[in-house]
Amino acid sequence: MPRILVPSAVALAVAVLLVAAVLAVHREEPGPPLGAVLDGPGRRALDAVPTQRGPDPPAADPAVDLTDPTAVARAYLVAARSATAADHGRTRRDAVPFAAAGSPAAVGVLVLDPPPPGQIRTAAVTALDLVAAAEDDHRRGSRATLATSTRGATTAVTSAYVVLARQPDGRWLVVADAELLEGDD
Repeated sequence: MPRILVPSAVALAVAVLLVAAVLAVHREEPGPPLGAVLDGPGRRALDAVPTQRGPDPPAADPAVDLTDPTAVARAYLVAARSATAADHGRTRRDAVPFAAAGSPAAVGVLVLDPPPPGQIRTAAVTALDLVAAAEDDHRRGSRATLATSTRGATTAVTSAYVVLARQPDGRWLVVADAELLEGDD
């Protein structure tokens, strides 16, 4: 072995041993897995207010062609991002008719920042761009730009990703929805 490689190999071995020693010393009880949520006792320990389920959703708008993924995505996002003061702390379920049963989208969107009492926040999809599609065209992902307004004045412009899945009967339904925070891209 050349003389230059020996010191490098020794330095690498020492570094590996140091990392292993640090990890062994700092080993703590494992926490919850990434993405885990608090259970009932955990929320009570933190004195969290339980989330309430919103009222049952209305029927799907018959004007929305459920075989058109763009129309379904737009209808879902408008219904999910609109809100009233009564929605505070509840899941807004108006978008559920456009969501696949059993998917996270079928739960409803939790409203944490409702409009003031007596006002309604409305949402409009200003852009919807397809960003990915499965080879068999059974799933599509799009990035949406949404403008929300209260009392006719635009209050926020946000972006979200929405994923739709084609159902066996040909309908497209939303299976996932994630609002982008500032700086996410």
